[in-house]
Amino acid sequence: MRALSFTQLRHRPFVDSHGVTVGRLEDLVLLALGAKPQVTKLCLRRPDREEWVLPWELVADFSTEPGTPMRLRGGTADLSPVGLRPEEIRLAKNVLDKKVVDTRRKKVVRVNDVELEESEGRLYVTGVEGGLRGVLRHVKSERLAERLAAAVGTDLPREVVAWEAIEPLETELTRARRQAVYTKLAKLHPADIADIMEELNPSERAAILTALDEETAAEAITEAEPEVQASVVQMMEPEKAADILEEMKPDEAADILSDLPEAKAEELLETMEPEEAQEVEELLEHEEDTAGGLMTTEHVAFAPTVTVAEAIRRIRDEAKEAETIYYLYVTDPHERLLGVLSLRELILADSGQPLEQIMHTDVVSVRPETGLREVAELQTKYNLLAVPVVGGEGEMLGIITVDDVLNLILPMIWK
Repeated sequence: MRALSFTQLRHRPFVDSHGVTVGRLEDLVLLALGAKPQVTKLCLRRPDREEWVLPWELVADFSTEPGTPMRLRGGTADLSPVGLRPEEIRLAKNVLDKKVVDTRRKKVVRVNDVELEESEGRLYVTGVEGGLRGVLRHVKSERLAERLAAAVGTDLPREVVAWEAIEPLETELTRARRQAVYTKLAKLHPADIADIMEELNPSERAAILTALDEETAAEAITEAEPEVQASVVQMMEPEKAADILEEMKPDEAADILSDLPEAKAEELLETMEPEEAQEVEELLEHEEDTAGGLMTTEHVAFAPTVTVAEAIRRIRDEAKEAETIYYLYVTDPHERLLGVLSLRELILADSGQPLEQIMHTDVVSVRPETGLREVAELQTKYNLLAVPVVGGEGEMLGIITVDDVLNLILPMIWK
């Protein structure tokens, strides 16, 4: 096996079996499958500037010595150009000088060279190279830089990412193919996807999120900075953006829409399903840094006569739609807040007891107009993971979870 790089081979002359020049190597085509994709075709630039795509099987031998021609089987008259398959990609056009995601180190890398391996006459792609060394090789200055580094007693580092760990970002693949390519990225934690998105431009972010499923895309956007959230949603097609917003918690969707131009926010609300859109619109009526602007309408509430056993059964059905189930709220037929109990208290209680016998009636709550600082002080003072928000008649409007408060308080502390 021989280790090679794409820049070592690019622009090298190819001759036919009679020694007649056919053209220079312009690109390599690979079938992007597996940990080491196989090179299937080569693209030659003919003396008349015409491009020929030929099967790799026509390569008789190739040398790594600079300037040494590589040889094809048969004469020029016998060569027949072929087309590309939809699943094939070109290294120079689709990978070199493009951004890729290193899914192991969870970062974006610009490809300065492509690592290759020759084995039994076949060529395989093993990885991509970023960093300074790849740039220097690209501009034919690697050897000089090595000598300079050695003269000062240091090494010239290499930044190589194994092919099996990368996700291409800038390709001409079809939308369906893009969705297949981003399967590695989809397996990362949403916070890692958000960090990667912040290294990209808005159109690249939109391309990634459009290819991901709605649930994964929603979680990733939620983890991103507010300015990133707004820019990426604005770049997406309205139907896809609406689908993602519907997957979010209402308060998170409302936060994003509040940062968009009014016309764009209205367009997305009209595209969303009516029920989800109504919940978000209700939250948008409140000021951003108030309890009403912070709250979510997704919580678990039961009537006071519901038994412990019935509450546990219903929690199993309803919990997935709730922001948190650590606290359970008890309300009357008019949705007025009567009491609260923790999930721990529910589990430890007798299964036949009604909730009104075990609930706490001295509930700490806030009004929709309550400011962020007061909400944070109450959660800290009483060690609460969530605070209910009640209206003028005592009706329960929603809850504010501690993570939503921290997301706003922590940046203030850093500043």
